[in-house]
Amino acid sequence: MRFLVLLILGLYSAPVLAFQDNVSVAKINGEPISKAEFLYAFQKNQTNKTPIVYDSLEKYLDQYIDFKLKVLAAKKLGIGSTPAFLEEYNGYISQIQKPYLQNPVSEESLILEVYDRLKYEVNASHILIRIDNESNPMDTLAAYDKTDSLRNEALNGADFALLARNNSQDGSAKNGGSLGWFTAMSMVYPFENGAYETPVGGISKIIRSQFGYHIIKVNDKRETKGRVKTSHIFLTKNGRSRESGNQLIKTIYDSIQNGGDWKELCKQYTDDSQTQLNGGSLPFSGSGQLPEEFLNVAYGLKNSGEIAPPLETSYGWHIIRLDAVEKRPSLEDLRPKISENIRRSGRNQLSPEVLVNKLKHENGFKQDLPLLQNTIAQIAAVGLPNLNLPKLSDQSIFRIGEKEIPYSKFFNSLGNANQITPASLWNRYKLFEREQIILHEDGLAPQKYPEYAFLLNEYREGLMLFEIMEKEVWNKAIEDSIGLKSFFNSNKENYTAPERASVWVIESANSENLDKVLSTFKWAKNSSFESELKAQLEPQVFSALKIAKRTYQREDLPNFAKNWKEHTLFSQPSEKRVYAIEEIIPKGLYRLEEVKGQVMADYQNWLELEWLKALRKTNKIEIDTNVLKQIASDEKR
Repeated sequence: MRFLVLLILGLYSAPVLAFQDNVSVAKINGEPISKAEFLYAFQKNQTNKTPIVYDSLEKYLDQYIDFKLKVLAAKKLGIGSTPAFLEEYNGYISQIQKPYLQNPVSEESLILEVYDRLKYEVNASHILIRIDNESNPMDTLAAYDKTDSLRNEALNGADFALLARNNSQDGSAKNGGSLGWFTAMSMVYPFENGAYETPVGGISKIIRSQFGYHIIKVNDKRETKGRVKTSHIFLTKNGRSRESGNQLIKTIYDSIQNGGDWKELCKQYTDDSQTQLNGGSLPFSGSGQLPEEFLNVAYGLKNSGEIAPPLETSYGWHIIRLDAVEKRPSLEDLRPKISENIRRSGRNQLSPEVLVNKLKHENGFKQDLPLLQNTIAQIAAVGLPNLNLPKLSDQSIFRIGEKEIPYSKFFNSLGNANQITPASLWNRYKLFEREQIILHEDGLAPQKYPEYAFLLNEYREGLMLFEIMEKEVWNKAIEDSIGLKSFFNSNKENYTAPERASVWVIESANSENLDKVLSTFKWAKNSSFESELKAQLEPQVFSALKIAKRTYQREDLPNFAKNWKEHTLFSQPSEKRVYAIEEIIPKGLYRLEEVKGQVMADYQNWLELEWLKALRKTNKIEIDTNVLKQIASDEKR
């Protein structure tokens, strides 16, 4: 649910607007909704490039005011200021691409780079030393030093897999850091660069990504095998012995070989609920998108419709059918997808060095470089504890904009720096300098980049909206059973029902078990169907059955028409099912338990509308129609 609320926020990709912050389209209790903010939200939520006209602006403003009223209600309850909320909010915004990171290099060159790399796949292992987004400079430097030490061990012949198992802070550590095969756009850009630029058997330089520091060992490279479309029938290992799994998958495979219907067998047996009703169909997939052992079998099939013998993987058992092989798409076919990935992934971000130089130039960086050089030389010579710190601590190591960064901050980041070389000290200083400059730019970004400020506000208000909707609407509807029943009783006429039957559905892989149900079961008065069925069947037969209760209409199955009578049993041989009609329910109105999901949704909508009516009554809303007319008029020019 939270994800769905946040979908309205989108990515940082809205069109450039003319920002007139002094002009407002509306006010709530005197607080303005600026023309710029409104246009940003309006244009971002348009599904197509329809012209901006007054009616559409007016309609959207009405919806936007409802949104703002809910957020205002959340603020009044203190939502948005709790530690838990701020932690979640900061987690979201840490993933937003900062506007100042944009690389002026043409997108076309990046598209060509991706397309060229897509011709090849890389098999690599890595070691990750994580850095939290909020890490202080000392922690960051410690992580870098640890990564550097591990890289030196690997270069000197240490077992990379063992180093990964013992040190990598990543889920792949248990596999010796192995990531298997992957291609371009599968990994974050810095990691991808390291993998593609390192020769087979080589160890990469230290790679910095948003996750931390990596070192990569490239195990192999090969031409891309492309993508295949497959279908599968899957049996999970959960709750199933290896012997029973092997036996059942062989039985299913034999049925297919003897002409059994693939879709029906999939519907009956597969444990993959996502593909059960579409014949086990999986999307086109390549390396890294499905387990490698699965893809190896799929790549080995030559013709569409060919079915491989059962495959046992770590997840369970598969029967794999090849449906199609995708030819390598042309550059023009892939261009839109690559372009979108470039924007989403931050591939067009500046390198750290270029970024720092850009921000220095923009923000008037100033520094006494000779003093810094002398200080670093003294630390290397005598150690930080022996330096005359009081004399230096309050002096400025550099100035960025109006902000002075004192030497004391740099000293604190070093810890007790004894016996450290000038080169290492300079590396540490460069990391410190970059973090301080970026920290300063983060503080300026909402003022320098108005759309970025709007985006941050969208995330904040979107999370607040989720919490207040949960409190005022969703949880109320779930917890208030009396209110739900009262709402249903007041609106029964909205839930009219045709004639239908309450039906027990009995399934079994063995048709003999179903024959025994048909020949043995007798209806009994005042006894539940399931308990009576259990009492009348042999235990081993009953335990092999799947039993569920459902509601059907007469038209749902051909066999219903001639068996439409209470306490009737009949089979559906093609599905290996027996249907037992327990009750014919006359047409009229649905009972609450039959349509509870729909009633719940309608009740939530009603609660929300009633809540909004109350919010509009208790808050003062002013709309400037002249500004809306002016926006529409400007659009026509």
